[in-house]
Amino acid sequence: MAYTSYKKIDDVGRVVLPKDIRDELGLSINEMLKLDVENNRIIITKAENTCVFCGKTSGLKSFKGKTVCEKCVKELNKV
Repeated sequence: MAYTSYKKIDDVGRVVLPKDIRDELGLSINEMLKLDVENNRIIITKAENTCVFCGKTSGLKSFKGKTVCEKCVKELNKV
């Protein structure tokens, strides 16, 4: 998909990703994104295989379509 969009950075540094881009990439609320800076460009990609709560990449389990690490599962069990 080739796509160009211009967005302003708000007063707290946020940029809203257009809905059609979020839909195309299958992004949902609280989804983890990966940001890289390369050759004076910001590259945003969907983070794969990370805990939805802490972003950890090891000890992952799937729960109701979401990825959660073992540490966060233990913390959730305490609630």
